[in-house]
Amino acid sequence: MWPQIFLFAFVNAAVGVSAAGDFNDDQQKVFRKCCLGSQSLIRVNESSAGYECVNSKSLEKRYRISSEPLYVGKSVVIRHGFPIECDELEVLQIRVAETELQPWENVCYDKLVAEIVNGSLKSNIPKTVALTCNRNEEKSVSDFKLKINQIRKCCPRGQSFDTEYHECKVNIQRTDKDWLADKLDSNIGDIYDVEYGLSCKMDEYSVELYEDAFLLTEERSNLLVSNKNGEKSSTLMPGEWCMEAEYGGNKRLAQVCTRNCNKFNAYCLRKCCPPGQHYKIRHCGTLASYCVPNEDIKGSFNISSYLDPLREYNKNLLDVMGIRIDLQCPAGKFALNRSRAEDQHWLTRDAYLETPASLTKDYCLEVFDRRECPYNDVIVSGLLCFEPQKATKDFRISFVVITISCVCLALTLIVYCSLSELRNLHGRTLICHVSMMLLACGCLARVQHNSIPDRHICTLFGYGIYFGFVAAFAWLNVMCFDIWWTFGSIRTVKPLRKSGSDRRRFIWYSVYAWSVTVVLTLTMFLLDRYPVSPILDANMGVDACWFGSQQNGKLDWPHYIFFVIPMGIVSCTNFILWLLTARHCAQVKSEVHRLQAGSVGDRAKKTFRIDRAKYILTGKLWVVMGAGWVSELLSTVVTEPLWLWNIVDLMNELQGVFIFLILVVKPKVYTLIKKRLGLSPTPIDTRLEKPDARNNATSSGRTSSTFLSRTISSDERANLRTSLPNNIKQP
Repeated sequence: MWPQIFLFAFVNAAVGVSAAGDFNDDQQKVFRKCCLGSQSLIRVNESSAGYECVNSKSLEKRYRISSEPLYVGKSVVIRHGFPIECDELEVLQIRVAETELQPWENVCYDKLVAEIVNGSLKSNIPKTVALTCNRNEEKSVSDFKLKINQIRKCCPRGQSFDTEYHECKVNIQRTDKDWLADKLDSNIGDIYDVEYGLSCKMDEYSVELYEDAFLLTEERSNLLVSNKNGEKSSTLMPGEWCMEAEYGGNKRLAQVCTRNCNKFNAYCLRKCCPPGQHYKIRHCGTLASYCVPNEDIKGSFNISSYLDPLREYNKNLLDVMGIRIDLQCPAGKFALNRSRAEDQHWLTRDAYLETPASLTKDYCLEVFDRRECPYNDVIVSGLLCFEPQKATKDFRISFVVITISCVCLALTLIVYCSLSELRNLHGRTLICHVSMMLLACGCLARVQHNSIPDRHICTLFGYGIYFGFVAAFAWLNVMCFDIWWTFGSIRTVKPLRKSGSDRRRFIWYSVYAWSVTVVLTLTMFLLDRYPVSPILDANMGVDACWFGSQQNGKLDWPHYIFFVIPMGIVSCTNFILWLLTARHCAQVKSEVHRLQAGSVGDRAKKTFRIDRAKYILTGKLWVVMGAGWVSELLSTVVTEPLWLWNIVDLMNELQGVFIFLILVVKPKVYTLIKKRLGLSPTPIDTRLEKPDARNNATSSGRTSSTFLSRTISSDERANLRTSLPNNIKQP
């Protein structure tokens, strides 16, 4: 039918030329066309002229090139032929709808449809060109200036657009003598370049606008879009729009390219394969697939299972649809298997794809053909991007570093458990702290070594890491509180057994530390096993032997609720206690200096030195543990530069080494180890292993309102150095 239309137009144009004999050329619209209406312009490198006009049917038969010629209105006079008396032709590609066509004798216009090199087709992308002759003298044959208008038909010849499946389908009941032919026939004084299909850019959506919702007005090469109230929404330039008839109906629609779907109030989503194609399973048992053309209705883009729930609660939400093709994933994409609970997904009213673990717009939907597999069905599912592999630290190096930390923690634990002189109240809290750090680092080292295929074992290691770190923070909190209590408490003078008091305090400390750890771990386990909300579901061991959500992602709430925030509260509390202890330490130091020489003064000075040493040690431990939490928090805000966070991670992995250096690598501990191993010539003073009842505290009238009444236990004396003479100023 199209050849008949153009033949009819050509005949009318010829009639118009013959009927125009009574007018001069300069009073008519003259269009110089290179080839006849039944011919196409090609470039042949072997030819001396370079450009030839060949019969369109033979070109289509030989090279399978099908291209619509320029449509010329009935009132335009057509002059055919190349520029004459020209030694060399120059070709210029013109911008359609922008270039004025010059009616000169030394120029002609046409669509270049192919380039033939050595008998083979090089290119078949049609483009409108001008063939000119390089001559200075230019003779005009008309005063009228013409432009080529561009119009695009969304679907190929003989097809119309199916709004249900968002693709072109062969229109059996209708012919191409439709709105487009009527429009071309009605514009008798214009020239049109007719193209098929709409190619939006990779970051643009193809939005479908229907006549019953929008006013669509074509003005030569532009499309004016207005809403129902007549207010202009947008003006689209050539190449940004196409028009088509609705499949199975009489209405027209337009497809427009846009990056902003809100401009048309459209519901926009992504399709993985190009229009008219779907996924075919590459290997049965998986969803690895490739795009193939649709052969029947089952391959069509039927996503009603996603859209019907939205229509039920949002009646007008899907009135305007937009489709974007393909999903660019640098690390590849993977399909969600809806038969698995963790892969269940659905569309939100904001066009996001939601899963139990994520909420994203970086997705696409597609039909999967599994009819050649035992499933013998066709399904539709969503695809997501793999997280791009970042240039992170080598986990093998992390395993080695954490293993070294574990060895150092184990040595620290052995030293403090073996030396009775170190097993005072402060030493027992250190033993609990170090043992929990050893548990956390040991589980972390196993996880870093290689993947754990058994999910239950992986989950167990994840909870081991969590329990160990939470308990270590809790015991560090105990130590900070204990040293604050030592410096900041005001107690009356009472003769009491030091060992009994320390034992009761350790019991209370244990109740606090283990209770907090068990409650947090058990709560997270129950909410993980019986989820009530995605923000409380830790998904421990799902994607890794830790929290299952992507760390620092939008759905990383469980990681913050159960780990980052509690550890932050503990670290801040420790810091406050440390500052308060510093203030009390300064007060106690001034009071110690006011004491007179004697048993009370010496005892107070020694006690102050011991407590200050524990205070400094606790501060060092707080810095080591608190630095990990601070870096964890900062990494959620600032992710670059990566090398800096690799260094911070390395420092956190060396926590066991730092704890060993703080607690063990000291002259006093070294001396105790030598004595315990019998390597020191000085025997252990057995008197240091028993409390001295004679050292009960007494008050001094030289002090202010604070009573320095705390007795010095025997294990504290073991760490004392000889007191300075009274005439030497204390530090």
